[in-house]
Amino acid sequence: MAESTHNPAPVNATPENGNGGPDPEQVPEQAPEPSVATTLSVEASAAPLLAQAGPGGDGPNSGEGGEWELLLQKLREWLNQGQLQSLWAQASKPVTLLAALVGVLLVLRIYAALLGAIESLPLVPGLLELAGVVWMVRYGVPKLLRSSEREQLLGGLSKRWKSFRGQG
Repeated sequence: MAESTHNPAPVNATPENGNGGPDPEQVPEQAPEPSVATTLSVEASAAPLLAQAGPGGDGPNSGEGGEWELLLQKLREWLNQGQLQSLWAQASKPVTLLAALVGVLLVLRIYAALLGAIESLPLVPGLLELAGVVWMVRYGVPKLLRSSEREQLLGGLSKRWKSFRGQG
């Protein structure tokens, strides 16, 4: 049975020197603490990791298994079959819609950034609001005062709304 490294060996209870204490030669020493290995050595196996060279040649990546070459071969076969044109014909409308959506989002982001930059300038938002009120008073109110011009304005707005909705 192995002794624990933390507990010292038992001391002999019967003294041999006659003075009642243990003999100094028989006092056990503490066992040294086991140390942790700082290095680890792994022996390499004699067999190479990749036994066969791939179709790519004798380069450093020659034993990769040929997945890249297989992918290129499949891609060449697919392009030679002429399916790219039929695939584009099927996907042209969704791709066009997606491109238009990305374009609209890009324009809106730029427009929002431009408005944010203008708004951050001192006095500019108030001056633009004042310019809008002046335009409304100068050009809008006279057209709304006369009934003939008011009917013409409302008729034009109604016609534009119906055209927008696809009814006119």
